[in-house]
Amino acid sequence: MSVQSSIDDTTASIMSALADHNLSDSDKEQITKIVSQLLVETVEKTTKNYHETTTNCCGPELDLAHQIREEIDRKTKLLISNLKALR
Repeated sequence: MSVQSSIDDTTASIMSALADHNLSDSDKEQITKIVSQLLVETVEKTTKNYHETTTNCCGPELDLAHQIREEIDRKTKLLISNLKALR
């Protein structure tokens, strides 16, 4: 499932739950932004945990750990850029 599909599905579920509240288009846009921001924060927190795990588990092979971390950083930055572009 793509990131945009996840955002759309989550937003649709929220809108359905709030259907009786007559939300304005501005309110709906605000909810979509909140969901997008939550995804960005989740990716950032998950990446931090990956970094800590990589460093802890690969102590003797620290060079390998740094290579893995650099690749994770690169992919994370790309994902966050894509998420921010969806706003």
